[in-house]
Amino acid sequence: MNITINRASLVLLQTLLLLFTTATISSAQTGNQQDKPFYPVTGPTTEKKEMAPAKAPSSIAQRFEKQGVRIDFSLKSTPDGNGKDAGLVAGANAVATFNVTDARTGQPLVGLHPNAWINTRVGERVPNEAECKDMVRTFLGGLLSARADVDLNNYLLLTLNHDDTVAFINPQISFNVTKLESIVTLPGHGADWVLSKNKDFLYVTLPQQSSVAIINTITRKLVGTIPTGDKTQPTRIALQPDGRYVWVGLDDSSSVVAIDTATNKPAGTITVGAGLHNIAFTGDSRFAYVSNSAADTVSAIDTKKLARVSDISVGKTPVPVAFSAASNFIYVTSINGATISVIDPSRQQVIKTIPTARGIVAFRFDPEGRYGFAVNQVESKVSVIDAATNTIVATTDVVKSPDQVTFTSGYAYIRGTGTEKFSLIKTGDIRTQKLAPIDIQAGRRAASDAPEDLGVADMIAATPEGNSVMIANAPDQMIYYYVEGMMAPMGTLDNYKRRAHALMLIDRSLSEVAPGVYSAPIRLAKGGRFDVPFLLDQPRTLNCFQAEIGDSPDGEKHKPAASLIIEPLFKGQTFKQGETATLRFKITDEATKKPMTGLQDLHVLVFEPPGIWQQRQWAKEVGDGVYEVTQTFPRAGGYRVMTSIMSRGIRFADLPFVPASVVAETSPAGKTVGEKISNQ
Repeated sequence: MNITINRASLVLLQTLLLLFTTATISSAQTGNQQDKPFYPVTGPTTEKKEMAPAKAPSSIAQRFEKQGVRIDFSLKSTPDGNGKDAGLVAGANAVATFNVTDARTGQPLVGLHPNAWINTRVGERVPNEAECKDMVRTFLGGLLSARADVDLNNYLLLTLNHDDTVAFINPQISFNVTKLESIVTLPGHGADWVLSKNKDFLYVTLPQQSSVAIINTITRKLVGTIPTGDKTQPTRIALQPDGRYVWVGLDDSSSVVAIDTATNKPAGTITVGAGLHNIAFTGDSRFAYVSNSAADTVSAIDTKKLARVSDISVGKTPVPVAFSAASNFIYVTSINGATISVIDPSRQQVIKTIPTARGIVAFRFDPEGRYGFAVNQVESKVSVIDAATNTIVATTDVVKSPDQVTFTSGYAYIRGTGTEKFSLIKTGDIRTQKLAPIDIQAGRRAASDAPEDLGVADMIAATPEGNSVMIANAPDQMIYYYVEGMMAPMGTLDNYKRRAHALMLIDRSLSEVAPGVYSAPIRLAKGGRFDVPFLLDQPRTLNCFQAEIGDSPDGEKHKPAASLIIEPLFKGQTFKQGETATLRFKITDEATKKPMTGLQDLHVLVFEPPGIWQQRQWAKEVGDGVYEVTQTFPRAGGYRVMTSIMSRGIRFADLPFVPASVVAETSPAGKTVGEKISNQ
């Protein structure tokens, strides 16, 4: 079963049935332009009469009230890296916020899952209620051809794969099996990874290359690597809470490296003990603690001075290390020492030792920081430590050979390497000291069936909905989607013949930053007038707010909305399956009629309807405004070719597709030669 996942997925169907039964979708909104033949077209434009004044406002605010619900919408610009605030203009960063309250009492409405989008207005008129419903229904449909300029409900699934790639998968797109958006090739095998605080950069450790790769998550490109020292093995990686430094443990050595996230350069190398290293931080980012498995110590590091301040003796073979926000203590588990050491950062010493069984390979606290889950791989058990008393309050059997624990707001998920199942533990049961784990099937094969794919990074990630997770199964080459309360996963996502060694989600959706206040940072890609559809399921509320964004004040080179003519030079050609074809595009500036050179982000999407196969490539310039990609079509049939240039505000949905006809390869005797279907 394949799935398309949207925000508030469990209640969305009811909303659609009640809210949109009489709505119809206009062809302009639903992308029916793709049924028309292709011809040279112009990208989005900004008319002179819509140009912003010299100084654009830094914020806008609007209010909507209906049936006892009040929604205050605001859009505020934020300063750039140099501290400059140009206002609400193209190219600027901003924060979209919806404050939802009870209109009568003024009390905030908490725990909601609103949906919102920002999209260029079609025509001059503000949409009425019926048109607003149409717009929302279109965006909820998740069609590739009908995506909003800014999706405030968006999150991406990332997999770190066996073939030295990072895949960006959009689980919210209704594109049949194919939800793959981008593939980034790494210069080596990735072991662990972490996001920067603003989620714009992804850091991936490359042990065999003695370096850390940096991926820009916006452009989805590898932007560089950071050497960690000759013959070093960077493995574990962690971001300190304030986001200033990324810390990298250099295994089988006596060093860790701190990377400055502002410059993406090494800030210092600090000497610690020998062995394998895990890293944890105090909540204020004042100290970093590094476990040293061969030295049987934990090194405390002053993060301001980037200097080691203490080596603290703990049990034998310490590896997992964690911080409790409830007690403000550091906890270190010793795999062969059968102990958990509790360290007080104010004294830099062990204040208590908790006896456990030998074999704890993972230790992590729940989101509240009260209860720590110690995962024993040898005995296939989990013990829960209460940070209030620093004692074990419950122990239970779980799936065979567990190695990881991940949390949602209400449950702990335990992965087992010796089985295709995971254990689900309700964290609310801890107070009764009677745990009742449930084992859930998540695939056909156990992780141990492919021992070469076992790694250190998480294979389970909680979704933004808060009541579900994604689970990677490397031997199956699949991702499973599980919703709490079910006895089996609700669906699967294809990892496109790649075995995932790690899985994470990048959440760019609205989140509750204060009671009843739902907010998300965005980038204003282009100027113009925009509609801001907003949908709340419970209590059911819908409205289209408005926003006006000025043109960039930095001149023509920063205007993403400049008009282009994109002409396919392969129109009318017929291609053969299995043979390499060259697809060329000539791009011209509509105003000057001159070839457009120097574009770095012409993205070409080739897919076979209804979505059973696709491939995306970055085109290279071959001269005189002509760009090309080489493409091999897997089999005969009709294909569609689409283009985007995000630096110019042109999305795949903005331009009609180019049809491409592919005929079957024939043998010398004239017989058709079949070819195996591929979803690569």
